Order: sequence, then C-alpha cells, then structure tokens
Amino acid sequence: MLAFAAEYTPAAAVGVIDLAGLRRFRGPDLGDLEAEASRRTAWPSGTFADAAKPENLFSDLNQWMLKVLLAPELPERLLSAPRGRYRNASELAQAANVSVMSAFRFVKQLGRDGFLHESAPYLDLVRRDALFHRWQAWSTAQRVHELPMRFLFSGHAYVELGRLLRSGHACLGLFAAAEALGVGFVEGVPPHVYIERLGRDNFAAWKTVVPAEKGEVPDFFLRQAPAPQSVFRGFVLATDRPTSDVLQVWLDVASHPARGAEQAEQIRRQVLAQLLEGRQHG
Repeated sequence: MLAFAAEYTPAAAVGVIDLAGLRRFRGPDLGDLEAEASRRTAWPSGTFADAAKPENLFSDLNQWMLKVLLAPELPERLLSAPRGRYRNASELAQAANVSVMSAFRFVKQLGRDGFLHESAPYLDLVRRDALFHRWQAWSTAQRVHELPMRFLFSGHAYVELGRLLRSGHACLGLFAAAEALGVGFVEGVPPHVYIERLGRDNFAAWKTVVPAEKGEVPDFFLRQAPAPQSVFRGFVLATDRPTSDVLQVWLDVASHPARGAEQAEQIRRQVLAQLLEGRQHG
C-alpha cells in the first residue's frame, strides 16, 4: 500500500494500521506514530487469510484490460477498445476506465507471471502463446449458463433477432458473431445472444420470444455473458448488429461441441497469428 501511494500519490500522507498493532506511515512528522505489532494473530480461514490468495489474472476487468493492451494490433472492426500505448498502470487505468488499483494489481500480476517486457518503455505483452493458452484454458473451464429460445413468429426470426440485439445490453456471440465478423465457417448452429445476467425476469419484456419447450428446435440461445464488462465494452457493430469482439469469439467457441475447436483454430490462423508471432520477445 505504501509503495502504491509513493508511486501514484507522492504528495499525500499515508498510513497503514492492522489489528495486531502494527503502524506504518509515510509523510512529514509521522515517524513517531509508528509501532511494531504487539501480538501474532491467527486469522481463521475465509477472513483475512484469503487476502493471500493469488489474484485471478482472467477476472472480468482483467480480460478487458488485456483487450485494451492488444487493441492497437487488431483492426477496429474486430475489437472496440482504446488504441494507445501506456507507460504504467495509471495510464492504462485511465484508458480502460477502471480504477488505478485494479490496473496496478493487473500489471503487477502480469509482470510477476512473466508476461510483460521488463525494459520496454510501455506495457508490452510477451510470451503471448503461453498467455493465450492460459486465457483460453481458463475460459473453457467456466460454467455455461444459457437457455434455448424461440420466436413466437418464426417467419420473422431475422428481423426479431435484430430487434432483440438493439434492445439494450445484448450482442451476438460464438458462431453467429464469427460469421458477422467475417471469420466464420461453421453453419447450422442457432445464433447465441449474450445478455448480462440470465433469468426469466430479464426477457419478460421481450414480447416476441419464449423459452423453447423440450424437444423444440430453438431459434437461438440466450447466454449469460461469461465476463460482462469485457464482453460489452469490447463488442463491435457488425452488419449493424452488436457483436462480440474477435478475441471473445475465439475464447468462447473453443469448447463448443459443434466444431468449436476448429472455429477457434480458424480465428487463430486468420486473425491472431500475426498478433502472436509479430510481437514475440524473449
């Protein structure tokens, strides 16, 4: 905490106190207030002991910040994100519209895991093959929450799907998104539509869609976004429809049984190969 304050708020007086009596301060005329811990405290599991657990490199906001760092190397039609170079966590936080603390922790973990160039003048991702492998493996392991849906007026499915996508926080995902982005090749899979949280109260206002009954062929799948901040900050407009960005599609199709691994490999070869190979270091 003191190191963080020294880097980002050097003019501010800062103090840290814990329940064992330890006191540390930084600032003029505060030295006399410092003290060592008077006793050792064994914290039970589930309280402060959990603070020692490693941060999740692929939390929702961390995935978004990864996209921000990668955005300058991807076309704007494939990813909506700021496009710049950032010297430190503070500049990244401002560009990504996240807290400085969130960006600081993210950058620190990237460095600790060996994914940042140690001497570059800006935040530069390295060992990208390893990073992307971990990212995809983590995403594949997450539980999927989705519902098969059908339109009451199936003859107007394309039009109704467009209305649904324009109704708020919703966007195309998986194979339909890949097709809209121009990188798809898998056909015959009903479209997936992402929303922030899946629940019957979420689509009660959509008068033209209902959950598909058992045995009915769905018109589309309504799926809860695995990382809402990352999904909805990064989506693009493709064919005038909100569409998941190419990195999100690559992550999400990989575990789908309908040739998902092949679709992910197609995106890797067609879009991500240059991003991975063109900026390898060390």
